[in-house]
Amino acid sequence: MRATEARFIEFLDRMLPEFILPDISEEWIFSADCGVEKKMAGGKIARGIARLYVGGLKIFEGRDQEEMGGRLLSAIRDLATDQSNEFVRCRAGGVAVNGTGLLLPSAPEPQLPALVALLLRSGARYIGDELVSIDPILGRMHGLKMPLLIDAADLVHFPELGRAANTRRPRGTRAQVEGKTPRTPVRVDELGAEVSGPAPVGRIVFPSFSPGARTEFQAVGRAEAVFGFTQSILNLHLWRERTFPFIEALLNGATVSRLVVGSLAEAARLLLDDIDG
Repeated sequence: MRATEARFIEFLDRMLPEFILPDISEEWIFSADCGVEKKMAGGKIARGIARLYVGGLKIFEGRDQEEMGGRLLSAIRDLATDQSNEFVRCRAGGVAVNGTGLLLPSAPEPQLPALVALLLRSGARYIGDELVSIDPILGRMHGLKMPLLIDAADLVHFPELGRAANTRRPRGTRAQVEGKTPRTPVRVDELGAEVSGPAPVGRIVFPSFSPGARTEFQAVGRAEAVFGFTQSILNLHLWRERTFPFIEALLNGATVSRLVVGSLAEAARLLLDDIDG
């Protein structure tokens, strides 16, 4: 990683302290042009446009360096897990509560990391905010020791972090639907939580995000659960015919339901109460 400003590298060092290595190569995968700040009349500082590249491909452009850091960590997470096909890789949130693994399979949904973060703040242990790998033999969830990537608009739920929420983007945009929204990295310890080791899947909840709706659990049919879980698997093309026996075994060993999420805070409370109960 190289950058035009040392403070961006220092920010990444704070986010990824366990991944710092000595400078052993002159080859760079990522390059960050942090832009040039200009002092305006009256002393106001105008931020320059920052750009992030992987090789020669631009993957971010904007004024917020923390959001650029979020895009970088997202790309690193993809590179780190793309070849981990000994696992069934799922688009899902995952936490452990009192030894019980809670898996939240989901379509691309930028509010999922905030829901996971609220669970962590209430005592759960971290496995994944949007990506969970499952051992197909033991049925255990595995995660990465990387920061959560919380949608910048959802930082309003975490005032203790001291980060400004980005509420300029209207909900319902294409990026929102595809989950490709500005993200801010948040370390697990900033939420007062810890990372979990591998945990068995004991609870599977399919979240359906519908702001303003009544937050409640709903029953989910067997065929619907199989279909929903299949949609969440990122390396389905490799597992092929072995996928359905795996899903059947996982569903048979877990409690399964849907959760309509009208309020993130209420959803986190219901999930924790359900597991504790």
